[in-house]
Amino acid sequence: MLIPPDALVALPRPFTARRHLNRLARTLRRRGWTVDRRYAETRPILRVFFPEAPCLGDSITVAAGDGGWWYRSSTGELLAPCADIDLAVSRVTTALDRWISAAGSSGETDGS
Repeated sequence: MLIPPDALVALPRPFTARRHLNRLARTLRRRGWTVDRRYAETRPILRVFFPEAPCLGDSITVAAGDGGWWYRSSTGELLAPCADIDLAVSRVTTALDRWISAAGSSGETDGS
C-alpha cells in the first residue's frame, strides 16, 4: 500500500512508536544492518542502512494502517503491520538491497 510521504496519517504516541521501532531495530541488527534511532524528534524515526554504504538507507516510522500500526518507509509505502516483524524486515531489506545494487551498478562502466 503506497501513501504519499506528505499525506496526513494517524500517528501513535511516541512511546508506542519507539517500542515498535526498537523491536524492528533489534531484528535488523541481528541480520547485519546498521540502525540509528532518531527519537529526539517529535516523530520517532529509525534510520536503517547498509554498513558499507551509510549514504544509502531508509527512514522507517510507525503510522496507522489497515487494522492497526504499520511500519512506513520514507517513500510513503506501508511496509508491514508492526505485529509481523518478519515481513517488515523482509520488505525493508529487499528495498535497501535493490537500492544498493542500483547504486553499485551506476558506478560501473563498459570499459571504454
